[in-house]
This record gives sequence, structure tokens and C-alpha cells, in this order.
Amino acid sequence: MEGFTIKNTNFTIILITQIIGVMGSTMLIFATSLYILDATGSAATFATIISISYLPLIVFSPIGGALADRFSKKKMIILSDAASLLLIALLAVFLFGGRATIVMLGITITLMTTISVLYQPIVVSAIPLILDKDELVKANAYIQGVKAFSRFLAPAIAGVLFPILGIRYFIIIIGSLFLFSLLINYFLKIPYVKVESSLGLIRAIGSDIQQGFIYITKKDQRLLKLGLTLGLVLMFYVSLSTVALPYIIRIVFGLSEQHFGNAKAATGLAMVLGGIIASNKRVKKWVRVEYFSRWLILLGVVSLPSAISFLLGTSINIVYMVFVSGFVFAMIIFTIVYILTFTTIQKDAPRELIGKLTAFVIAIVMVGVPIGQRIMGFLLVRVELPVIFFTISTMTIIIGVLLRKTFSMPSVELDK
Repeated sequence: MEGFTIKNTNFTIILITQIIGVMGSTMLIFATSLYILDATGSAATFATIISISYLPLIVFSPIGGALADRFSKKKMIILSDAASLLLIALLAVFLFGGRATIVMLGITITLMTTISVLYQPIVVSAIPLILDKDELVKANAYIQGVKAFSRFLAPAIAGVLFPILGIRYFIIIIGSLFLFSLLINYFLKIPYVKVESSLGLIRAIGSDIQQGFIYITKKDQRLLKLGLTLGLVLMFYVSLSTVALPYIIRIVFGLSEQHFGNAKAATGLAMVLGGIIASNKRVKKWVRVEYFSRWLILLGVVSLPSAISFLLGTSINIVYMVFVSGFVFAMIIFTIVYILTFTTIQKDAPRELIGKLTAFVIAIVMVGVPIGQRIMGFLLVRVELPVIFFTISTMTIIIGVLLRKTFSMPSVELDK
């Protein structure tokens, strides 16, 4: 197995394609979100469209995990990029033809999310095949770091180019990113052992899903508890990031696309910092399941500036900076929590089940996301903003306190 260095061509390609793929998806969501929000001006409509786009994460994630463990990971990655490129090309045709609608844009976001669902378990399950087990925390930190860097860079670029180019030519740029990703993935080499089965494809995938379900519910329920807890927390913070952040900056504060782009870039940079911190030698020993609850408590504490910002009664620019700072601190800690969760799966799960278990945890985690987004769209126009943010911070702290005993035992290597 190749060492974990920049000379590891396979891992380098994965890092590059993660940057490109996340940049393309983030820029697409940025453009379509602003287009939808500006066209409707409704938090409820915007939240509905965004929440629907997350449904594939729940429905198709177990299928994606089964595919990741059964078929060639390289071919699946290339197929995902090709599908994304085709989708962007079709959207561009409708945009330039003047026939694109709000519903069509919502469908595009949903289909891109579906492709992402099938893609992510492949990447997670591929990493242990090209790196040693003691390198997984650092590898996941690198992956999350480059993804976060992309989320930082993409809004910054989009905030400048989108107002100048408009959505049509901006989509062309996004398509070129996926084309480059498709081409570079042809050089990827990931070990593949064909899985023999006397069952048909559909029955074989169904059997794989059942196998993963039995493992996570009976043999290692700790992974199930991790997923349920992370899912509850994610329900809070994804709804804040995808619904509350753009609505408050654009509608409540009345600020520009550039302000929204800067905020998204700042939260992306925060996730880069989270990955860097998690891979630090002094911090890495704390990125373990027995410290999970402590990270949750810290997450709730560092989120408080966003709640406090609404009580300052000062200029809108200062309120904006304090408001965004809460998101920045929260994303740093949340990135560490995310790395902790999926590193636990990679270390403790049998290799032939990593894709399926990753997909199951993703599905569990994402169940609450569309629910949280719909609730957030309702709350934003009916509840005082400080109440919403203080409640979420407090609930996160309480969850962390209540679960201190649940995750107090060290992660152990299960019998494979």
C-alpha cells in the first residue's frame, strides 16, 4: 500500500475531484438558491424546495452504499461525474432557451443531490483500500478540508461572477468543472475484487442492504446511536445554514449577494480549519468516539454569537459580522464531529461493509434534514430570531450532556 504522501496518486486524484465536485455542486446550489429566493421572496417556498432536494439522501443512500461495495468504485465515480455533466448540460439548454422554471431548478438540485448520495459512500469506502488504518483520521481530515475549502472558494467566486454573468453563463462554468473531474478520474486506480452472487442485481442489492441493516442494528449499535445523534444535531444546523442564513442575510438584513457569498465562504473556510485542527497531532487523540458528547457541548457553546447578534442594537454590518461568526465557530466544531463519526466507521467496520454502513449512517443522519428545513421555514416568519438561535444552541448543549455516558467507552476493534 502506498504511503500517505502527495506521491500517492490515487489519493491525490480523489482530493482534486472532491474539490472540483464540491465546487460545482456548491456553485449550482448558490446560483439556484439566489434565483429561487429572489424570484419568490418567500422563506416557506424556498425552504420547501431545498428540503425536497434532501429526500434522495434518505431514499437512495442505502442503495448507494450497496453499489459502492459491489461494483468497481472507479467506474461508479466516472458514471457519477458523467451524470452530473449531462444534468448541467440539459439545464443550460433550458436556460438559454428561456424555458427554465422554478420547479425545474428545484428538480435539478434534487437530482444533483441524488448523484451525490451515490458518490459519497464510494469515496468513503475507497479510502481504506488505498491508505493504512492509522492514516484514516488524517485522510478524512484532508477530505473534509478540501471539501470545505471548495465550499469556501465556490461562494466567493459565485458572489463575484453570478451578478455579472447571470445564471445562464454561470451554469456553463459549473459544467466545465464536472467535465474536468470526469477526465481526471480516468487516471484513478482503486483495488477491486468482483463480488460473486447467484442472485440477480436487484435481489443482490437488496441482500446487501439487509446485511448492512442487521450489522448496524444488532452487532454494533454504537454506530446507530452515533448516526441518530448526529442526525438530530444536523437537523438543527443544516436548516440554519441552508434556509436561515440566506433568508436572514438577503431578506431580513437586506444585504447583497456579495454579503451572502462572503458568509458562505467564511463557513467554508471554517470547515477547512476544522479539518486542519482534527488532523493536528495534539487534537487527533481527542477525535474519538468517547469524546463525542464533549464536542457536542462545545458546538452548542460556540454557536451562541449568532443568537447574541440580534440583541446588539448596533449597525447592520456589525450585526452581520457577529451573526456570521457564530456560524464560523459552529462549522469548525461540526467538521470535527463529522470526521469523528465516519472515521469510527472506517476503523471498526469490516471492509466489505464500509460502503453500506456509511450509506446507512448518512441516511439516518439526513432523515431529519428536510424536516428541519420545513420547520425552519415556518419558524423564520413566526418566531423571534433570537429565540430560534438560543433554543438550538441550548438543545445542542443538553444533548451533549445527556449522552456523556452513552459514548464514554473507548472505540474498540470489532471482530471482523
